[in-house]
Amino acid sequence: MAALALAVYIATLAPSITFENNGTDSGDLITAAYTLGVPHPPGYPTYTLLAWLATRLPIGTIAYRVNLLSALSAALAVGLACRCAQLLLPAGRPALLLSAASALTLAFSPLLWSQAVIAEVYALHTFFAVLLLWLLLRWRSGGSRANLWTAGLALGLGLGNHLTLIFAVPAAFVLLWPQRRRWLRPRALLPSLLLFLLGLGVYAYLPWAASHDPTINWGDPQTWKGFLWAVTARQYQSFVFGLPAAQISERLSTWAWRAGIQFAWLGLAVALAGAPWWWHRDRPFLLASLTWMLPLGLYAFAYNTGDAHVYLLSALLFLALWWSGGAFYILELVAHHTRQRIWQQAALILLLLLPFSSLALHWQQIDLSDDWTAYTYATQALETTRPDSLIVVRGDRPTFALWYAVYAEGQRPDVALVSGPMLAFIWYRAHMRRLYPHLVIPEPNMTEQVTTDDLVRELIAANQEQVPLYASDPKETWEEWADFAKEGPIYRIQLRQGEEP
Repeated sequence: MAALALAVYIATLAPSITFENNGTDSGDLITAAYTLGVPHPPGYPTYTLLAWLATRLPIGTIAYRVNLLSALSAALAVGLACRCAQLLLPAGRPALLLSAASALTLAFSPLLWSQAVIAEVYALHTFFAVLLLWLLLRWRSGGSRANLWTAGLALGLGLGNHLTLIFAVPAAFVLLWPQRRRWLRPRALLPSLLLFLLGLGVYAYLPWAASHDPTINWGDPQTWKGFLWAVTARQYQSFVFGLPAAQISERLSTWAWRAGIQFAWLGLAVALAGAPWWWHRDRPFLLASLTWMLPLGLYAFAYNTGDAHVYLLSALLFLALWWSGGAFYILELVAHHTRQRIWQQAALILLLLLPFSSLALHWQQIDLSDDWTAYTYATQALETTRPDSLIVVRGDRPTFALWYAVYAEGQRPDVALVSGPMLAFIWYRAHMRRLYPHLVIPEPNMTEQVTTDDLVRELIAANQEQVPLYASDPKETWEEWADFAKEGPIYRIQLRQGEEP
């Protein structure tokens, strides 16, 4: 199953950075990994280190190599999901086939598939979620304490990739509570706790990387203040439970539609039919899955960003396992109502074909094998600029695409990139002064209220006599004090006479 999923993912893999599938951050993540820097909060140290290893592969572009990490992570998650279903379902030939089909149901769901073909943290997050569940199920089925110990390590490393894996902790207690006499003892818990702390120690990468002053260095976390700013993702805390009430109904309808297309509506019905079957078959598993999915779903739903639905990949894993139970239940019903094997076999074949219907339906939508849009934008923008230029970048798309082209691929090393919005941060202004000592980076007057627009204006005024100036996507408010002339995909910028601060 893993091999089949990997083949599909590689066939549809993005060849470089991309703006598709909520992949705008790919330029930031890849560049930070390639340069052993610190990407945007919370820093994703596990992902960054693994992506750094991927960038050393002798194949394709730097971005393509990191995209391969996502494909491999998702494919391994699919393989482990198949193993989880085998541990959960009754032994026998139908169970083996349905385990494979449930894994492919997960593999070809547009949500996981979309993350398997781009450089993002979510495919690796899914792998850690499935790995953790598989280790716990292995231990529960009579495995050694080593399974439990390794689960502690997987949890720590997984939190180093994405913090929403914390929702697995209460679910693990629910799953293992009936066998608490086996694990509520020092021999089981202490090694698990120590290995968990060892895995979580991957966050030590952040201050180590920052101490080398890398090109990408969000928060400069070599100080305790900077470390906490990065790890707690303070920059994005306003998004947590920040969804406006006026948008709730729209998100409900959008997410209901998204849920329906993951396994196709018929597949979703099969998954939901599995819930009562699991209640009778394996109640701790069902309760554990609900304990994991419901708080995660509430957190993701109330998170005020357009891509919050990708947090639901762990929930999608459980729905795929519910699907295996629902499919088994359907076969039991068919066998109960008819003794003719042809109908039983027809039902089994129909269930086995469901994942492939999703494959056919979503291939064209997910396929990014010819997507060069983001890379072309960055290349054309850099080809436009004059020697030793300064580009004031603003939106995530142009910023991260240009970071990748300049800092990772080494295109136009003479061009300086300064983010207008990030001038609001003290650490960023200090970082820009070290990175571009020939530029004048403004320092706001602490006695006055200064906006980032004011800082951009000061930046342009202080440097326009020394270097050619460009803007990736100027704000409309900048037109009050500057003139713009489009050159290629970016804009030449000039402060008007008499507008110097």
